[in-house]
Formats: sequence, C-alpha cells, structure tokens
Amino acid sequence: RRKMVDIVIHVIVAVVVGFLTLVGCGVFLIQMQHPDDRNAAWLPKLIVLLGLFLACGVTLLLPFDASMSQSCEDDINCTVGAGLATTWFITFMSIAVCVFVVIPLAYFWYETDDEESFGSRVCTTICWSSVNFCVFVAFLCGLYFSIGYVELPLEVMQPYAAANETIWHLPSDRPPAWEDVAEEEGYSAIQTIRTSIMIYILALLSFTGWVLMTLFGGIGMVALPMDLISAYCNRPVPIDVKQWAGWKLKLKTECTKLLESGRTKQRELKEKPSKWKERTFVNEFRKKVLDLEEEMEMLDLCYQKHNINPLIPYLQLFGGVVAWVITISWWFQLIFEVFLQGLAGPYLSDVFTKLSDAFPLFGIVAYGVFAFYILICVIKGSIKFAGRFFLISIHPLKLNGTMMNSFLFNVGIILICSVSCTQLCTTAFRHFVHSSAISQIFVSQIQYLKFFSSFYSMDVPVFYSLLFVISFVQLFFSLISLCCCTKTQATSLKDMMREERNKV
Repeated sequence: RRKMVDIVIHVIVAVVVGFLTLVGCGVFLIQMQHPDDRNAAWLPKLIVLLGLFLACGVTLLLPFDASMSQSCEDDINCTVGAGLATTWFITFMSIAVCVFVVIPLAYFWYETDDEESFGSRVCTTICWSSVNFCVFVAFLCGLYFSIGYVELPLEVMQPYAAANETIWHLPSDRPPAWEDVAEEEGYSAIQTIRTSIMIYILALLSFTGWVLMTLFGGIGMVALPMDLISAYCNRPVPIDVKQWAGWKLKLKTECTKLLESGRTKQRELKEKPSKWKERTFVNEFRKKVLDLEEEMEMLDLCYQKHNINPLIPYLQLFGGVVAWVITISWWFQLIFEVFLQGLAGPYLSDVFTKLSDAFPLFGIVAYGVFAFYILICVIKGSIKFAGRFFLISIHPLKLNGTMMNSFLFNVGIILICSVSCTQLCTTAFRHFVHSSAISQIFVSQIQYLKFFSSFYSMDVPVFYSLLFVISFVQLFFSLISLCCCTKTQATSLKDMMREERNKV
C-alpha cells in the first residue's frame, strides 16, 4: 500500500513538473522569437517547442527515474525498472527522430526562398533532408554491423572445481552469494555480445553529444559567467545628442567599409571560386553584421535615457557570480567523482539527496539547475566558437530577435547534448541516481561498446579531461585579453561608455 502511495506521488510530481516545463518552453519561445516570425512559421515553432520539451524532459527524467527505482530497490518483484527503461528508450528514439529527420526538414524548409513555387520548396527540402538522413543511416549501419558489440568484462569463479567442471549454482535454486565465492580462485574473461540497434543509436547520439558538449560546453562554462560580468562592466550610460550623432556617423562609416569589403570578396570569389573560402567569409561577414547591429542597439539605448533599466546590469552581475559558483562547483564535482573515483566524498550528491528527503521537488530543482546549466553553456560555447573560428554559421539567441532557423539550429544542438548531459549527470551524481534504470543502460552496455569504451573508460576519462582542458584554455585567453589588451583611446562604443563611467 505504501508503495502504491509512493507511485501516485511520483506520478503527480511528474505531471506537475511536465506541465510547468511545457509552459516554460512556450514562454521562452514567445519571448525570444523575432517580430517577423510572430504570426508565421507555425510548423517550425511547434517543432522547436517539441524539441525544447524533449530536451528538458530527458534531463528531468533522471531524478524521477532514480527516485522511483530507489523506492522499490529491495523488492525483487518490482517491475518499475522495466517500465522506466522502456520510457528512456522511447524518449531517446524520439530525440533521434527529431534530430535527424524532423528538425532538418523544418530547417531546410525555412531556409528556402519564399518566392519559389511550393513544389520547388518541397523538392529542395526533401532533397537536402534525405542527404542528411542517408549519411546518418550509412554511418550507423557501417558502425553497427562492423563493431556493434559489447565487450563485457567478467570474473569467472570456480567454487566447486572437480574434474575441470564449473558449477555456478549452489545445491539450492538460488545463485551463490558473493561471500561464498569471494575467496575462491578465478580468472578474468571478456564476453562479447551483439547489442541492439536501439542501444547503438543511443550510443551514437551520446558520443556525438559528448564531442559537442566537450568543445562547446568547455568554452561556455567560462564564457557565460565572464560575459555576464562583462555586460555589467559595459552597462549603458546616458549620452547627449552630440555624442550620439558622432558615434552614429562612425557606425555608418563601419557599415560602408563592411559592404565594400563584401563586394570586393564577392568579385574575388567569382574569379577564383572556393566553397570553403566563401562559407568562411559569409560566416565572418555575418558576425561583423551582428556586432554592428548590437552596437547600434546599444547606442540608441544610451541616447534614449528613459529606456535604460538600472536593475538589469546588477542582475547580470549577480547572474555572473552565480554562474561562476556553478562552474566551479561542477569542476570540483567532476574532480571528486571522476578523477578521484569518489574518494573525497559525493559532495553535490549529498546536497541533492538531503533536499529530496526534505521535499522531492527541492532535489529535482537543485539537480535541474546544474543539469540545465551545462546545456546553457553548450549554446553559449557554440555561439562563441562560431564567432571566433567561422567554421559554422553563427546562430545567436536574442530576446525578441531570434529567427526560427537559429531556434532550430540551437534546439538540435540542445537535443543531441541532452543525451550526453544525462550520461554526465549519471556519472557525476552517481550517489544521487544510484539504482536508476538509465545508469544500468549506460554502465552495463554503452560504456563497454567497442570503440566507444576507449572514450567512456573511467581509468582514462578522455571526455572529462578534454572538458577541463578546453575550459582552462578559454579561461587563460579570457584573462590574457582582460589584462594585456588595454586600449589608450576609445575605439568602440563600449570603450566610450567605460570612459564616461570613469569620469563620473
């Protein structure tokens, strides 16, 4: 009866959290969308909403899984684990369909020219989406049929070795207890098992997510708090008409130079065509346009004094400090749980557990803050990476200024990284999520898959090490730019505002 009450409470909490998550995703979409898309692009909006809800759902499903599994871990007849495992597989397969089928269709449809005929737009969308899907299927099948095996390490015991016979069971019907065979001689062995195609799709999603999360997340864990504090330092200050006119003229000159450089490069590419150079230049050109738009918005805000909200800079400063606290807490948690193998204590896992004991929703919220922070850092890191190396197109998320193609691009990244984020949290908070169904999937199968096992091994934690390296490289260059790149005169609007604040 008590177990039934626990299940009912868990279901109620899941429904409430799911409803609040869906409402939050809808509000986020409405507040971030560009005015040009306000009454248009309904299908991409629905897909974005679905993608955001799936990403949030798979992240919050972990503490729900852990709590449900732990509530009946002493009952051998409990079937909750099987139901949760099925839920995980359905969620992950939904993510795979969204990432490799639905989002590419919506993205390519949105990118087609509105002036083209309906049939032409459909053909272009299906063509590019099919190429994307076929590449994924070919890659998946090639890996699955060649190295789609789990190499499970075993310790073989021979407690009753008579005439080279291995007896695995006691005279009774139950398997032997560990204390009955711990002192017996044994040997190590590797059992090779063909894994299922669903497990391999999950492994491929997780691996792709780890690559993106290691690169973008490592950059974002430093860039996010630094940029929030920088936004406070570069907060807008009121200016007079003369200053506004002078800086507007300067921005106009910069726009003219940018247009001229674009025309010059266009002529060069016509004479010597190069897809790589063209793509790189387009990405760089777009970054400069976005920078000029940001400076223009800031200039207008400084001139229109009544639009300056004095609380926003202090909220950004507070957010930057909190972001630094979460980043440093993540670093310590990974050091304790991954590199020291839990020798220094569970740290954050104890905090989450105590909060859950007080009230289940408290533990979920605390865990969600740290899990969603990683996904936010991934988006921040992707924007920073695109704006620095120009290898991918930049898709910033701006309040009341985000186009649907940028939404779809970022939601695709979030969905892929939500799988690896779940695996990261399963490892980093192992004491909090012990006995969960997903931890069994990650630990018993994906961690021992051929090829992938080299990256997931806890003996040499490759991804975790790269995450730290990229984070500290980003921190090093950020500190170098702050300390060494001083300017003697104002060369941008931010420099001018800094000088104005120093005068005051």
